[in-house]
Amino acid sequence: MSIFCCTFAPDMKRLNSIFLLLAFFTVVWAQEKVLTVAERNAAQGFNDTIDRLDPDFVTVSLCIADPTTYSQDALGTSGHAFLRLQCRTFGLDYCFTYEGERVNDNMYRYLSGKTKMGMFRYQTDGYLEDYRKWNRSVHEYRLNMPPEAEQRLWEIMDNHTTNKISLRHDLNKYGCAITVVRYVKKALDKEPIVYASNPEMEHMTRREIGYRALENKPWLRLSNMIFTDNKADNEFPIDEKLIIPADLAEVWQQATFNGQPFATYMGDIVEGAPMDNTKPWFTPIFAAILVLLITIVFAFTRYPYWDWMMLIGQMVYGIHLLFLWIIMPHFSESAYMLMVLFNPLPLLLWRWHRYWALPYAILLATGIIVLACWPHMLIDPAFLVLGVAYVILFAKDSIKRFVTSLITCHQ
Repeated sequence: MSIFCCTFAPDMKRLNSIFLLLAFFTVVWAQEKVLTVAERNAAQGFNDTIDRLDPDFVTVSLCIADPTTYSQDALGTSGHAFLRLQCRTFGLDYCFTYEGERVNDNMYRYLSGKTKMGMFRYQTDGYLEDYRKWNRSVHEYRLNMPPEAEQRLWEIMDNHTTNKISLRHDLNKYGCAITVVRYVKKALDKEPIVYASNPEMEHMTRREIGYRALENKPWLRLSNMIFTDNKADNEFPIDEKLIIPADLAEVWQQATFNGQPFATYMGDIVEGAPMDNTKPWFTPIFAAILVLLITIVFAFTRYPYWDWMMLIGQMVYGIHLLFLWIIMPHFSESAYMLMVLFNPLPLLLWRWHRYWALPYAILLATGIIVLACWPHMLIDPAFLVLGVAYVILFAKDSIKRFVTSLITCHQ
C-alpha cells in the first residue's frame, strides 16, 4: 500500500498542473470570443479607423477578354468574362475566374460532358500575362455596387474558389458570363438591377444568342448549333440570357442600379490586336448552294457518280451524328432533326430505292418546311439548302417518270 501511494502522488501533481493549464486556456479562449471586431483588427495590426463603407474601400470590375481563335482555345471563341476585385487599403488585387480544362487537348472529353471546370483566384498582374501573350484585349467596367455588397461579393467568391478543376462542365450553369451574373446578383441580396428594354434579346433563346455571337465564324457556328444543350431552347429572363461576355458588358452598361448606370467603361487593362471580323468567303451556305446546283445539273444525266458521292457523304455525316448521340449526354433537338436527313440507311438500302425514295423525299421536304417555320427552333440555312439537294436526289426518278408520262399523253 505504501509503495502504491508513493508512486501515485507525483501523478496527481502532474494532473493538477494539466487541469490548471486547461482552465487558463479556457479563460483566455472565452475572452477572445467576446473581443469586438475593432479589438481583433487592432490585435492583428489592422487600422480600426478604416471606413469600410467608403465606396472605394473595395472596387469591383467586370472584365471582358476578346475572343480567341479556335486553335488557341475552343471555349474562348466567344470571349471570356471574369471579375476583378481590389482593396487598395490592404494592397489586394485579384481576378476571380471560371476556368476549364483545355478542350482542344481532348475533344472527346468535351463532347461526352466529362470536361471539368473550377473557380480560381489569381493575382491580377500574373493572370493578365496570358492575355498579353495571346495579344487579346481585356476591357474593364466598374460596377456600381454598395460597399456592403462589394465586400459580400468578395466573401462569396472566396468561398467558391477551388484548388483544382473539379466541377462538371456545364456552360448553362457554369459558363463564365452567366456565373458572373449569378454571383453579383447574390451579393446584391435581392436589390434589383433594372434592365433597359431590349426587344431583340428578350425574344431570342440562348441558342440563338450564341448563334448570333459567332456570325463571323460560320463553320464554328454550324458545329456549335449542333453541340448546344437542349436547355438553350428554354425560355429565360434577360439576365439569364447573358451567356456571351460582350452581351453582358453591353447590357450592364445600359442597366441601372439605384438610378445610376450599373457598369461604366474604365478602359482597357490589356491592349491587344484588333479583332478580325472578316467572314470567310467559303461559308456553309455557299457550300450548300454549290452542292444543290451540282445535284440539279447531274439529276437528269446518265452518270450516277455524283449520286454515289451524295449518298456516301450522307452516310459519313450520319455516322458522325450517331456517334455524338451516343457519347453526348444532352444532344440537341436540332441534331435529332438532322439525323432524319443524315443517316446510313439510304446507301444501305439503295438497291430497293424505287420503293422508298419518293416517300423519303416527301418526308424530307416536309421536314424542311417545318424547320424553316418552327418558332425558336434554330437550324442553319445551309442544312435546309442541303436538304433540298437530297429531296431532288431521291425524287428525281419519280420526276422523270412523271415527265415521261406527260410527254406520252401529249403525243
